[in-house]
Amino acid sequence: METSDAALQELQERIERLDRLILERDDGVRGLGVRLALGIALELREGKSPGTDTMHVVAGWSSRFGEEAVEDAVAQARALLSDPSRMAKELQSRMYPASPEASDA
Repeated sequence: METSDAALQELQERIERLDRLILERDDGVRGLGVRLALGIALELREGKSPGTDTMHVVAGWSSRFGEEAVEDAVAQARALLSDPSRMAKELQSRMYPASPEASDA
């Protein structure tokens, strides 16, 4: 149970970190798909229906980034959620771009 709690906390921390980056950076739009995928993953872990919390986040993105950016984010999130191993690799490459695994490839 502790492992599950730790994983849930780590997921929440990653979402918070992405939220900050999206707000602070001029290129924050690049993180929308990953953020949406993580938000949906969190909803599922918490036993909520997908979109319960993320629909409010996405609505805010529409006014800030535009419909096209939101559509791209939804498509990216869908692709990431359909292939969790790809999601893990994508997260690692975005969060740690200079990781040793990235330079070995």
